[in-house]
Amino acid sequence: MRHTFTYFFIILLSLTSTLCADFSLNPIKWFSDDEEPSNMWVASASDEAAATSMLEVGRQKLAAGNTGSANRTFKKIIKNYPTAKATGEALFLRARILMTRERWDKAFDSLQVIVYKHPNYKDFNQVIGSQFDCATAHMEGARGRIFWVFPGFRQYDRAMEEFEQIVNNAPYSDYAPLALMNIALVAEQEEEPEDAIDALDRLINYYPQSMLAPDAYYNLASTYSNLVKGSEYDQGSTRQAISYYEDFLVLFPTSNYTGEVESNLEGMENLLATSRLNLGDFYYLYRSNNTAALIFYNEAITIAPDSEAAQEATARIEDIEAGVRPINGATMLRKVFLMD
Repeated sequence: MRHTFTYFFIILLSLTSTLCADFSLNPIKWFSDDEEPSNMWVASASDEAAATSMLEVGRQKLAAGNTGSANRTFKKIIKNYPTAKATGEALFLRARILMTRERWDKAFDSLQVIVYKHPNYKDFNQVIGSQFDCATAHMEGARGRIFWVFPGFRQYDRAMEEFEQIVNNAPYSDYAPLALMNIALVAEQEEEPEDAIDALDRLINYYPQSMLAPDAYYNLASTYSNLVKGSEYDQGSTRQAISYYEDFLVLFPTSNYTGEVESNLEGMENLLATSRLNLGDFYYLYRSNNTAALIFYNEAITIAPDSEAAQEATARIEDIEAGVRPINGATMLRKVFLMD
């Protein structure tokens, strides 16, 4: 019995190898050389005629205000003639009907079919514009429907996904930078700063001439500023905020935000200088490492020369140069305890 199974397995492997030799994983190769694969995606003349005729009927119904019947006609065209040119228009008109019913998700999906299957649709920019309207509705709090009747939850995640899809669909359109800015706004609202930073970073890098570029720089700096927890923590976000505030002032010196940006920049620089001062104090007071302390004190002065941190750093440097021995941490704590 064991030998019989072994022989059967060997024969099966042989047959499989023979079949694989003649079979390609490329679907284009599944057809004969005489057959045009592209013909599969092109409607026949009769289908084109039928779809065009039905589309005209649907348009007449829509013009007469019979949106329900028009919608059913468009659905039939989409189902029965998916590759006909008239189907692109049927998808668009059906999406517009869905938008009037506030079925934003269904409308967006209908428009996305045009992008995928009818990229040569004559009013492609209107398709992207309508998708932007759907995503904006979700951003502004439009709810889904439970059982097509009851209001569901707000769909902010859906809004971000749709704006991202718009960027992918039309990266060179005017809607792309707008979509990225809206992704950032929703991400900030949903307390997802990493997504906001990613969207804003793409906006300033891919669309530096956009009218939204100044806002993107400002929002990037503000987002990083909001991540700063204090001078005792890692200052990576502080440095990023300073960098974007400085870029803003260089690139947009006449902006109405200039005064506010200068104030925010000063605040971030003071915070970073305080952080350097604290590190200097650690080495000076607790480790008796004057060399390391001097490095951080000088950094504090360089970062924000007019700040209180810089003044304190200057005083510490003068003490070090005068040979003043600092009170170490343990002695300082004992003195505080005795005073109490």
